Amino acid sequence: MRIIRHPKKKSLKGCVVALGTFDGVHRGHRQILRQAVKHARKIRAAAIAITFDPHPQQVIVPERGLKLLTTLKEREELFCQHGMDGVIVVRFSKHTQKLTYEQFIERYLVDRLGVRHVVIGYDYAFGRGRSGNAAELQRLGKKHGFSVSIVPAVRVGRQPIKSRYIRELISAGEFNQALSLLGHPYQLNGRVVRGSGRGRQLGFPTANLKLAGNKLIPAHGVYAGRLNKRKCVVNIGARPTFGPDQTVIEVHLFNFQGSLRGRRLSVELTRRLRPEKQFSDVEKLKEQIKRDIIRVKQL
Repeated sequence: MRIIRHPKKKSLKGCVVALGTFDGVHRGHRQILRQAVKHARKIRAAAIAITFDPHPQQVIVPERGLKLLTTLKEREELFCQHGMDGVIVVRFSKHTQKLTYEQFIERYLVDRLGVRHVVIGYDYAFGRGRSGNAAELQRLGKKHGFSVSIVPAVRVGRQPIKSRYIRELISAGEFNQALSLLGHPYQLNGRVVRGSGRGRQLGFPTANLKLAGNKLIPAHGVYAGRLNKRKCVVNIGARPTFGPDQTVIEVHLFNFQGSLRGRRLSVELTRRLRPEKQFSDVEKLKEQIKRDIIRVKQL
């Protein structure tokens, strides 16, 4: 897969484009990607995902402090897993925000890519003031010689799958429901930093993970996880048994000897086991940790 940060004129001419921000690359997004790949194979063209960095909302309404389901690198890896031949990352800035939808399509899709087909979601809006929509994209397609596919909502019951809804679920502790909408484990990518050493003192050494500042941290609790296909227990919280503390992410990897400090780890969360608890003494905490470990091993 090719990652193209700043697309030049005439690069990847005649491709099929899946257009969107794609935070989370959830089940709804994957329908868009599948359709783009299917059409690209049919006409023997490259299937390219176009995404934005930073997320447009982080530029337009920075005061909201939007946290993301996927970092840019995580998105790129998921695009690759779902068959895309390349990714174009458009830097979203105040200048990009001012482009009309016609200017955006002509600059990025027509002039630089000579796009033959575009796939978008049913509710995708683009350009200054989000004034561009599916109907306008189809009109521009007729003008510039490309076709358009519009993918309908993927729903669970009556609820369409949306990144915003998944963020709300994860923040509220409804993690397992959020995973069913994502359709894949929730990734935590970060560097191992020095911790307090409490896990080692308890007999359960942990690696403390520091994430990118714009990554959405799940609600406090204990999670089942995987690290390079090895099972692990991940605690996210403020360790209330030991008094108030900052939120930390502690990864306990079973039967691991050695130090991970300074290394970058990619941990996949696969289930939320329980919320964070405060225990009356350390022994009760250790007993609960043992139960958590047994449960993860049995999953």
